[in-house]
Amino acid sequence: MVHEIIRSKIGLFLEAGVLTLLILIVGFSIGFFVEQNRLNHILEDYKNFEVEALDLKLQNYYYQIMDSASCNEAIAQNLIFADKIYNQGLIIEKYEDAGELLKSSLLIEKKKQVLQKTELWLNSILLKKKCNNSFHTLVYLYTQTPNSAKEAEQAAISKVLKEVKTEFGNKIILIPIAGDLGLDSVDLQRKVYNITSLPSILIDEKIALVGFQNKETIENYLK
Repeated sequence: MVHEIIRSKIGLFLEAGVLTLLILIVGFSIGFFVEQNRLNHILEDYKNFEVEALDLKLQNYYYQIMDSASCNEAIAQNLIFADKIYNQGLIIEKYEDAGELLKSSLLIEKKKQVLQKTELWLNSILLKKKCNNSFHTLVYLYTQTPNSAKEAEQAAISKVLKEVKTEFGNKIILIPIAGDLGLDSVDLQRKVYNITSLPSILIDEKIALVGFQNKETIENYLK
């Protein structure tokens, strides 16, 4: 009787162990599948987005040779592309926050997007000089690897900048750029505008604000 009870308990223990292992395997598999599916969606978007990036590069060549009569249309197209890049960046940030398994793959896509944002920035500088237009560039340079304090600070800055963008609409081009991904073009822009600390906000390539700034302070430079 005692032996039967022991065998019964061992059997139950083994069954529980096998069941737990199966649950872990299934859970991990589902998690990996979800993350892979998210990445596949991003990669699919980028197949289209890279075509648009080439279009952006060709626009840069056009901006250099166009006359002032084309300024309004060129600025409108630049704003449309700025909105596309900004919204794509929000999607990638959401995936980064939600997933851990495929962060290395997401980082490659993030670098591609940062390069496109930098090109957008250069196009905007060119248009402002060539067309003497009054729209503002608001470039937010942040760190990709913040500690907990920096993460909270950057979340607060992002919230303020979204409010500013909502209020000013097409009067500003908001360009958030990860400034520490080891990309030469971004590093060069940081040196040109003397951005030595992250996060920083660069307004119209003239005013550099370090760290958190409230909405009123930023708006004072946009009037």
